[in-house]
Amino acid sequence: MSSVSYAPAHGARVRRLVPETGAQAAIWAVVLVCVLAPVLPLVYASVQSKPIYAAGRVFTLAPYRQLFTDPAFWTAALNTLEFAAITTASSVVLGGSFAVLCSRTDVYGRRAYSRLFIAPIVLPPLGVILGWNALYGPGGYAHDFVNQTLHIPLNLTSVPGMAVLGTAVAVPVVFLVCQATLSGADSSLENAARSTGAPPLSVLGRITVPMLRPALLNAGLLVFTLSIESLGIPLVLGSPQGHDFIASYLFNTWSSAFTPDPPVVSAGATVLLACACALLLLRSKLLGDQARFVSVGGRSGPAGGVQLGTWLRWVLGAILGVYLLATAFAPIAALALSSVVSELTPLIAPWHLLTLGNWWEIAHGTFAHSILNTVEIAVVGGLLTTLVVALATAVAQRSRFRLRRSLPFMLLFPRAIPGIIIGIGFFWTFLLVNPPGGALRNSIWGIMLALSIRSITLAYFVMSSAFGTVSESMDHAARAAGASWWTSTTRIAFPILKPALYASFILLFISILNDYDPALFLVTPGHEIMGVTMLDAEQQGTIGPVAALAMVQVAITILAIAVGARLFAAQARGKRNA
Repeated sequence: MSSVSYAPAHGARVRRLVPETGAQAAIWAVVLVCVLAPVLPLVYASVQSKPIYAAGRVFTLAPYRQLFTDPAFWTAALNTLEFAAITTASSVVLGGSFAVLCSRTDVYGRRAYSRLFIAPIVLPPLGVILGWNALYGPGGYAHDFVNQTLHIPLNLTSVPGMAVLGTAVAVPVVFLVCQATLSGADSSLENAARSTGAPPLSVLGRITVPMLRPALLNAGLLVFTLSIESLGIPLVLGSPQGHDFIASYLFNTWSSAFTPDPPVVSAGATVLLACACALLLLRSKLLGDQARFVSVGGRSGPAGGVQLGTWLRWVLGAILGVYLLATAFAPIAALALSSVVSELTPLIAPWHLLTLGNWWEIAHGTFAHSILNTVEIAVVGGLLTTLVVALATAVAQRSRFRLRRSLPFMLLFPRAIPGIIIGIGFFWTFLLVNPPGGALRNSIWGIMLALSIRSITLAYFVMSSAFGTVSESMDHAARAAGASWWTSTTRIAFPILKPALYASFILLFISILNDYDPALFLVTPGHEIMGVTMLDAEQQGTIGPVAALAMVQVAITILAIAVGARLFAAQARGKRNA
């Protein structure tokens, strides 16, 4: 009886100290401020005659006129569109085909491939780019083999060549979207076609692939959006050859120009933001009509339902294996080899060039500081963001707050904003709102804020799905006993959702650890992070230490995944024992 009487009293005390609607409004306001913080100052800076930090500025549209009359901007825009179009088309074809093979056929190794295809998503993006450059780039270890022996005209510094790398990075996105669709799609039509003696490939081409049209459209728009904001690929591969994209054009215009023009850069960033928002709205509109294409009826068939035949099963399995080896594992192996040699060249056997000097160099100075700063930012940012997103999701799904329906859009919006725009936006925010802007600008915490907001959407994906698995009857019972919304959320829902909280933190930790775009405009001396340090060193020609630092990033990522897997396994054992 004492425990029953305690809940109402405690709930009443919480409600007196923090009114229920007040707490929910505060959470909503925090999310709103975080989402708008990099956007509004950016738009404001784009219509000023001078930088925000300069006196005597007035409202003007001159930055937009100057931007649209710059031939370099239009060249970068055309390069971006070409890259995005090739990347989208190629990744949709490959990712969709691989998803069909692994989900609907008995192709050899399908279960292993279903896990391995997501490797490029969890690997550090800059590390993947550097690995590709070390292997297939000009002077790369396999460059002559691919171009002269295999007669594949691969030039990573050209726009189509960069699109090949972009495709390798984007295929896992398409694969996951299509695989999720196929796992819940009805297989009765396919079963009926097979029962009439239709050939396996005919069943896949005429029935399975048409069912994937909404998923392919969804994935294609997502890949196109991610492609137009690509920064690392053009900076490392394209810019040295004069092949800029819009993102690299903005970065180089700000950081490399003899006389930087921040209003023009802000105008370009605003244009890129408008394009990303338009694609987000288009994607939302098209997804709203997706139900028209969903088949209804029986359950989905098991993986491997279409029998390919022994010969075709092994051939296609071998093709999948070669693709993974060439696009994911070989570049990472080349990156690892680059970290332990003084120079990676096909002209000299690598064992003649072995050295630990690269690893010794990253153990000191800026390299070492960047590792510590990045891990600290990822840990603290992951914890705080998980807490904020969990509370915001609870408000959105388990409250009667009037503005709760706007929270899902606000939590999804940051991922549609290109990382470079978040960085420029926060640069202006810290100048306009001071304090605390000055303190944030001159510490690692401003970088943490930008990286955390950039990754907030990933945590929402996890938490929104998790809340859907918890019955609302528990909330109703707690409220009937007198518990407040805060008490029922933090003492009932959160303990049940502990695995989702763990998953959210691990996902955020990896995302913040490997991200760098938003930090390019925010890093100050003494507050470097790994991604920006690697990019700066690579542009200065320091390849070996950069490869070693990238391998440290890969190792930390793999360790985080392993820790997450152990936590989930421990939770599963605990539930079984209970």
